[in-house]
Amino acid sequence: MLRIRAFRAPDDPETGIKFAIGHRNVLESIGVKVTSDSTDWINDPFVYVLVVEDTSNDNNVVGGVRLHVANKETELPMVQAVGKVDPRVYTVIDKLMINGTAEIAGIWNSRAVMGMGLGAIYLMRAVIAIGSQIGLETILSFASKATLQRGFDKGFEPLTSIGANGEFNYPKMNLIATAVICRDHINMPLATDFEREEILKLRNLLKFKTREKWPRGEFDLEYQLRLNTVLEFK
Repeated sequence: MLRIRAFRAPDDPETGIKFAIGHRNVLESIGVKVTSDSTDWINDPFVYVLVVEDTSNDNNVVGGVRLHVANKETELPMVQAVGKVDPRVYTVIDKLMINGTAEIAGIWNSRAVMGMGLGAIYLMRAVIAIGSQIGLETILSFASKATLQRGFDKGFEPLTSIGANGEFNYPKMNLIATAVICRDHINMPLATDFEREEILKLRNLLKFKTREKWPRGEFDLEYQLRLNTVLEFK
């Protein structure tokens, strides 16, 4: 069985290290050279982590995503990535921070579970769902061309006030990523009806088991999304 589990990063640093190693391996496998492999987020109280664990294989971490809450102490990954290219991002984040905003970052899944939709579908739904426990109004992210439409389906739109209508050469010059925002992550007015219902189910239930389909058959998936600790971000 696969399990999606959520926690505040400092509450489980051991799993955070497993996340970091797995994410680095995936980036290097697609040709993204990791020159600054910072794992400072593992001890950052403003970072929440979701991991996909294979419970039948010693809880091996086969995927994950992070949610970085904007605060006055640390910069969001988006700011670190494009702040020098487009300083407007600082003003945008400062305004959004007033009512609570966070960035989805570092989403990945290993080759062992490729094709199951764990990243772009299930982890994305789950990380949006936990935002209400933190008190967020908006959620930000970078989306590749391959995942942009799935982001739109979940209520995101381009953050056109930065970049070239939201577009940047990221994470390397020959790749394009679009900065996107969900401006009302509670009601998700731009999401499709199906995606909204799925995210609301996760938000309301938090802990349950389900069976999902993929091209090779079915798989069992468990959610554990209740956060044990939440840090006030304002």
